[in-house]
Amino acid sequence: MRQPVVLYSNIWATLLMLGFFLVSGWSGSNPLLGAPNRQTGLEHLQGKIVVLDPGHGGGDPGTVGVGPTTEAENVLAIAWELKSLLERYGAQVIMTRQTDASASAGTQFDGERNGQLAARVAIANRSRGQIYISLHNDWHDNPQIRGTSVHYYKSQDLALAEVLQEHLVGHTKAVDLGVRRSNFYVLRNTSIPAALVEIGFLSNSDEARLLAKPSYRLEVALGLLAGINAYFAGGF
Repeated sequence: MRQPVVLYSNIWATLLMLGFFLVSGWSGSNPLLGAPNRQTGLEHLQGKIVVLDPGHGGGDPGTVGVGPTTEAENVLAIAWELKSLLERYGAQVIMTRQTDASASAGTQFDGERNGQLAARVAIANRSRGQIYISLHNDWHDNPQIRGTSVHYYKSQDLALAEVLQEHLVGHTKAVDLGVRRSNFYVLRNTSIPAALVEIGFLSNSDEARLLAKPSYRLEVALGLLAGINAYFAGGF
């Protein structure tokens, strides 16, 4: 049985952020980090509380596509990258799972129908979190389909979904599949603004390969970081 391998690429984060600083020094500005000797532009993250929900885990690998890694592995690695970046800029992060384990393991929801989903919602609703972001990979029977979409359910979710989609697509150059209203359990039952992000298709060989790479996972995290910052900058 293939054991899941999750890569956490702090070294990639360090190298890429160093590259951003060098570029900003040469050009005088950087769209993510801001101009030298000025605020980074990410100051809106200071003191914010973000709930990150890497989907699936434990006995549920999520989508098992045509690449070398599962959905559960990919989104957990992206969540760790994003957590590190958010905390660097002063945010507090709550994760619904931190390892390859079910979110319901050891809780009152373990073994229940929709127990994993109920446990994730409970973590969000019992926390002081200001936003909830669920991370997933997509699948389609047509292997040519590719791209990224963000889903919302409640009216209070829409602004978060729109800004995450804008910045994630802008940063990764993924195909823009838009923002969609979807009746997902975690969106329907969370009490705080919530969005579910479908990051690429594991049925597409190119995207499945990219999502297994630490460098691309970091790019995804940076796009989400910019989107979260823009959301709070808008005063929501």
